[in-house]
Amino acid sequence: MRVEEAIKRESIREGILRSLRNLSSAVERNVQEHPYLLDYAREVREARLGVAENYSQWMSRARDVLESRGVEVHFARNARRAREIAGEIVGSGKVVVKAKSMVSEEIHLREHLERLGNEVWETDLGELIVQLANEKPMHMVIPALHYSEGEVAEILKKIGVTGKSAEELAEGVRRFMREKFLKADVGISGCNAFSAESGRIFLIENEGNIRLSTTLPKTYIALVSIDKILPNDELCLKSVFVQSAFFGTFPPAYINVNERIEGQEMHVILIDNGRSEARFREQLSCVKCGRCQLECPVFQLAGNIWGGDVYGGPMGMVWSAITAQIPENVFLSTLCGKCMEVCPMEIDMPSMLREMKRSIVQGEDKL
Repeated sequence: MRVEEAIKRESIREGILRSLRNLSSAVERNVQEHPYLLDYAREVREARLGVAENYSQWMSRARDVLESRGVEVHFARNARRAREIAGEIVGSGKVVVKAKSMVSEEIHLREHLERLGNEVWETDLGELIVQLANEKPMHMVIPALHYSEGEVAEILKKIGVTGKSAEELAEGVRRFMREKFLKADVGISGCNAFSAESGRIFLIENEGNIRLSTTLPKTYIALVSIDKILPNDELCLKSVFVQSAFFGTFPPAYINVNERIEGQEMHVILIDNGRSEARFREQLSCVKCGRCQLECPVFQLAGNIWGGDVYGGPMGMVWSAITAQIPENVFLSTLCGKCMEVCPMEIDMPSMLREMKRSIVQGEDKL
């Protein structure tokens, strides 16, 4: 889908504005009732940027602590190598359940594993809908916000799920996924924050699907992009608090703190994919709350179609430049500054977008 087509699709605009209305007041209330969240955000920003100054050192620490706990550690310089490693671990002919993960979208992992002959299922309801519709997530936290209840009902018929209400549809998906969880050979998750102190994987969710994806299968793969590394457990917890609160849901429904469990084969793939050489290192402090996306006037019109192959919106423009190349439609940015205004990390995205425009004009295609 092109941006011009996305702008004509009213359901995208309606879904984004509906989400904004529902969540905007919640963010304001979270900060008013829990002012310490602003302090947490500053601490997390400082810690993330500090780690970014020497990723090699922190990856070495991560490897040491993980291996001491019986976890197999792999390092992927780019998306291709990350796919290869995951493919080697999974093999073929397996049932794979995958938690919602933007880094897995970034490396196009599901498609790769399917090409190897595996049955791969997204377990987040929104991600499952997007998978069945053969589209990409419209928002990093609310991937299917652009579909109406009627459209969702038609999409879910592809897996035999029917119902007359959202509740019945959700119950049908729950039954469908329970069967997949019980049959799964491999579970895959991303990572909201990783502790170099303990080797723990911190994950937040609201459906309970992540804990089933990561504990039931005999093999568990955690995809950890190196920007998620933090020095200790306390900062990881503060990071997931900030991410949740500035999206609009606080406290989080579920916080998972994953370690290798007895009898389980656990792998961690540390993924660089442009992060260690990123020109705009400030973006590496991003907690991916998705707030800037909902508030952006261009995103409100075109959604995640405005951006790169995976990431969209203001933050997505910069992440696309870091992990792939500068999206040419960066010129649609209004540079209004709303993204920086609402960002808990106070990332100066307007300056980055301006620099990206300059780079394209001067013939550069990657930052």
